[in-house]
Amino acid sequence: MPHDYDQFLSADFLTDDFFVSHQLAPTPQSTAFWEAWSKEHSLEQWQQAVSLLEAIRLGLDGYVQTCLSEETIRQLLLRIQQTNAQLHKAEVPVTRFVRIKWVAAASVMLAIGIWWMTHSKATPYEHRLATLEKTFTEKINTTDQSQLIRLPDQSTVSLNPNSRLSYPSDFGQKNRLVYLSGEATFAVVKDTQKPFLVLANELVTKVVGTKFMIRAFSKEDQVRVQVLSGQVSVYRDQANPARVHQKGVLLLPNQQVVFTRETDRFDKSLISQPFVIKIPGRLKQATPFVYSETPIPQVLQDVKEAYGIDILYNKEALVDCQLTSSMDGLSFDQKLMIICKTVGATYDVIDGQVVINGGICR
Repeated sequence: MPHDYDQFLSADFLTDDFFVSHQLAPTPQSTAFWEAWSKEHSLEQWQQAVSLLEAIRLGLDGYVQTCLSEETIRQLLLRIQQTNAQLHKAEVPVTRFVRIKWVAAASVMLAIGIWWMTHSKATPYEHRLATLEKTFTEKINTTDQSQLIRLPDQSTVSLNPNSRLSYPSDFGQKNRLVYLSGEATFAVVKDTQKPFLVLANELVTKVVGTKFMIRAFSKEDQVRVQVLSGQVSVYRDQANPARVHQKGVLLLPNQQVVFTRETDRFDKSLISQPFVIKIPGRLKQATPFVYSETPIPQVLQDVKEAYGIDILYNKEALVDCQLTSSMDGLSFDQKLMIICKTVGATYDVIDGQVVINGGICR
């Protein structure tokens, strides 16, 4: 039978068979008891006991030994192992109080965050979760295919294999903040009042509504952000996600920034295969990018509008040049090569835009 738990401390809960049995294998009876008990009592010591039990699950013995005796830890570990061995025999019903238990268990990362960070080589992602002052939801993709995740604001995330995504319990109340380790593509619902922030390794990516990709694996030296539509700003994290006005890099469609963690350097460029964002209005009634004695400045304007990429050139030198060519179906680079070959020019990509060098009408 359950004890009178009014005066129990966390260590007392962890030596109580009824409490431990409920944490490891809840039943309808134990769940009903703890739900009723929680409505009339403080959960502080109860939650600490849940956190300590979760720490034992995680193998964080160094922290647990500051609160429990070695014999208590040994007995609890044995109970955990025995329960795990029997999990395949029964399906445990998930109720409201069971969810409360796991919400409390999530707080273990806060309770032991300082100790853990000083005794292990934690990644930036793990560091952030360990020091969160709120509970959070985490999604981990252990499959070999991307997984679609729908966030509370209806934004979607395509989470790639070996990647992790978390967001705090107050997501969407003041801003929309998520944490990423690995690679994911985001399609963000527009909300001008609530910025969408992605913290990935040392970078913060801020958007209002757009589609973009981030690659930020903890073991890789580079972090890459690519914009597929809209625009995003990317800046160095200063351990305070609320500081969204820092100087950073503004990215437009078909642009990317690569942040090298060792040198703390940003390199802005075009993505490897720029894609057409929209067909210019004047080309919609005909086969796109098919030209007959069309002024080169008009051709360059068409390419700029189609890909959303700025193209700089000497307008006076090329004002009378013309192009006759079919570039339909060609890549962005192939189009530029044909244009440059026509006028005897070359081009470079500098800071995410195209610079055409030289050129003269023939």
